[in-house]
Amino acid sequence: MPVSESDRAMASGMADEGQSDQETGIVCVITAYKEKEFAFLLVDSLLKQKYGKFHIYLVADRCEAEDSDPKNQKLSILYPDAPLDSKVSSLRMAMSEIDASVYPYTLVFDPDNLAHPKYLQELNALLMQGYKAVQTRRTAKNLNTNMACIDAAGEHYYHITQRLAPFRLGSSATIAGSGMAIETSLYSQLLDETQKSFAEGEVIVAEDKILQNHLIELGHIIAYAPNAVLYDEKVVSAAQVQRQRTRWINSWFGYFKEALSLAGFGVKRASSNALLFGLMISTPPLFLMLLAGGFLAVLSWLLTPSFAPWMSAAVLIFGLTFMVSLMLAQADRRIWKALVSVPLFIFRQLMAMLNIKKANTSFMETTHEKRLTIEEVIFDIGEFKRVKG
Repeated sequence: MPVSESDRAMASGMADEGQSDQETGIVCVITAYKEKEFAFLLVDSLLKQKYGKFHIYLVADRCEAEDSDPKNQKLSILYPDAPLDSKVSSLRMAMSEIDASVYPYTLVFDPDNLAHPKYLQELNALLMQGYKAVQTRRTAKNLNTNMACIDAAGEHYYHITQRLAPFRLGSSATIAGSGMAIETSLYSQLLDETQKSFAEGEVIVAEDKILQNHLIELGHIIAYAPNAVLYDEKVVSAAQVQRQRTRWINSWFGYFKEALSLAGFGVKRASSNALLFGLMISTPPLFLMLLAGGFLAVLSWLLTPSFAPWMSAAVLIFGLTFMVSLMLAQADRRIWKALVSVPLFIFRQLMAMLNIKKANTSFMETTHEKRLTIEEVIFDIGEFKRVKG
């Protein structure tokens, strides 16, 4: 079994009551910071899964318990006695409640996610193969603005280039921050180590990057489940782009050195998985690669005309790669139409770069707006008949 590198309902239907012997025990952990109402929509989509062996822990940080809270034998809502203000702390709180012998895998969600009706079934297919960590496919929950569509385009690009292709080539997929399933005992250990490496009260930036690096260093391959679809809310305004990217860009700069170190680790240990993964995650965000490539192409025509055609060709190939990734991912036509707004999207990310230090002292949460049910999302993207059948 490929456990490590060395071994190389229709949407509205209710979950089956029985449990198959082929089902892996999965505990679903949702960290909801001030937004438990969104999380309840995710809970609803999980309770409609045609899968029996799972339980949901919802950590409602800075939320109040109410009589209207949903009640189900598969759901436990945890209200911290004092504000946690930390995703890692929320995860650790949930982990302390989990029996790893019953639920050997922990699956992490953000409150704005929604799970496709066959989500847990598709994920289970890879878990049964023995992988310690599996990333599922994230795709857009909403395509209601140009900013949301461009955000979704980036998700498609990373789906192809940083998850599907690397995994099929024998390396690892990157972790997306939600929609990843990790062996419970291993995840609990890694979360404890992460917490101990930061001072009390310090904002932990990009815990997903820390986690994936640890997994690779331990020799695990992060598998990818492209058919296990998780819907994720995309930013709808330019202001949201700037706020969200402030956190993301800061995390890339903060962990660039670690990414290169991971590649070096791969060389020392003769680990192709660590080498390829380290090189892959060291690449800058899309907008920086595009701007840097364009700048170098123009500069080459001015300084080294003989080299300029090669540099220009490289930029062209990069652009074609992005377009091909959208084609392979079967991007919605609304995404193609929205590409005219790419310059505004890039400008907002440049503005975000000027404020990246804020992410070291602020939680920088993204406010969510689209309260959609799983049925509404599936109907919008044209999958209703297929799911029903």
